[in-house]
Amino acid sequence: MTLEELAARTEIHDVLLRYCRGLDRVDMALVRGAFHKDAYIHFPESLHVGGAEGFFAFLTDEMPRFDRTQHFLGNSLIEFDGPETAYVETYLQADHAASDRHHWKGETVKLWARYFDRFEKRDGVWLIAERRLLVDMMYRYPKGNWFDDHPDASGAPRDGTDVVLSKVAGFGGTPVRATSLVSR
Repeated sequence: MTLEELAARTEIHDVLLRYCRGLDRVDMALVRGAFHKDAYIHFPESLHVGGAEGFFAFLTDEMPRFDRTQHFLGNSLIEFDGPETAYVETYLQADHAASDRHHWKGETVKLWARYFDRFEKRDGVWLIAERRLLVDMMYRYPKGNWFDDHPDASGAPRDGTDVVLSKVAGFGGTPVRATSLVSR
């Protein structure tokens, strides 16, 4: 493995992580930043199949209907097809706690799936040119969960006040240091 390939793998992985953070914090600028402007997205037809702008419009409408989400990435296999194209299969587990405004009416849905992406390096930047969501399994949990009894335990606000957003470089804060995580 060359140094260039190792750097490309890191850049691709960071794009995937920023996309998930964007979804979970309803930060559409982060989500948009994962895709080339002419990207094509194949989600299940009932959700979205088409260009990037339509996908962003779908997410802008859909994501606020969840009280919280968590997208967790697992195995990621990156295969290069030349110096500027990579095919990436990434396993995904995602939890979606629906509000009463969503058609799941307060249920939590767990999704086991895979992203199958074609990344392209354009103008020195690796971004998604094409994405397919392959759903392997889904499970719906009834309304109500552990956090209902412990509202102070929820650390996933979606309104821009998440503590991590004020402490991570690039989000207007300073880098997190181990000492800053200790309660004073």
